[in-house]
Amino acid sequence: MAKTFVLNIANLNNDADIKKIQDYFEHNLKGIEDLKFELSFKLVTIRYNESVGSPKNILDALDYLEYTVR
Repeated sequence: MAKTFVLNIANLNNDADIKKIQDYFEHNLKGIEDLKFELSFKLVTIRYNESVGSPKNILDALDYLEYTVR
């Protein structure tokens, strides 16, 4: 079953940040089905398969990438 997780990322500033997150999630996190970014609001909407992924994995990945979730 898919779940959606919306996060406000304080230091999401440009397209390079979006690319960095997309690349990391695509290659390192299982269960990610979709990522949508709203750069002007510093938001990322993440749809993931809860049987494979979890909010903790997502938050840990963003922490590893040095992004601050508000």
